[in-house]
Amino acid sequence: MKTRLIIFGSLAALFFFILRVQGANLITDATPLGIINLEFASTAEELNAVLFGWSNADVKANIYIDFVFIPFYVLFFSTAAQACSKAWKSNAMQHAGKSLSKAAYVAGALDLIENKFMLDSFAGSFSDFTLIFTNWCAGAKFLLLLVVILYIVISLPFLSSIKTNDGS
Repeated sequence: MKTRLIIFGSLAALFFFILRVQGANLITDATPLGIINLEFASTAEELNAVLFGWSNADVKANIYIDFVFIPFYVLFFSTAAQACSKAWKSNAMQHAGKSLSKAAYVAGALDLIENKFMLDSFAGSFSDFTLIFTNWCAGAKFLLLLVVILYIVISLPFLSSIKTNDGS
C-alpha cells in the first residue's frame, strides 16, 4: 500500500504542478481562481466574462491535462483513506475511511462530468441547466475531496500504529 501511495501521490502532485504551470495564463484580474472560475460559472454572462481574454488553446489544454490528473488523485486519495481506516480502533472511523475511499471515486466521476460540460460550454453548447449542473458537480467534487482530506489529516497521528503484513 505504501508503494501505491508513493506512486499515485507523486503522479498526482506532478500533474497538479503541471496544471498550475500550464494554467497560469488563466489567472487574471477577472479570473483570480483560473479554471475554477470556469467550473463555477453559473450563467451565460459569467461564462462569457470568464472566457473573455483566455486563449482557447490554454483552456482546452488545461481541461485535457485534468483528465489525466483525475485517475491519479482518485487513486491516491482512495488508497490513503483505505490505509487510514486501518489506523482506527473505532468501527465507525474504520467504516468512514472505507466509505471515503469510495467517495474519492465519486469525486473523480463528478470531475469527469464537469470537464465534459466545461468543454461543451467552451464550445458554445450550454444552457442554464448545464451551467448550474457543472457548478454543482464542481462543488460536490470539492466537498467530497475536502472531507476525504480532513479524514486523512485527522488520521495521521494514528498511522504509526498500523502493522502491515505485506512489508509496505
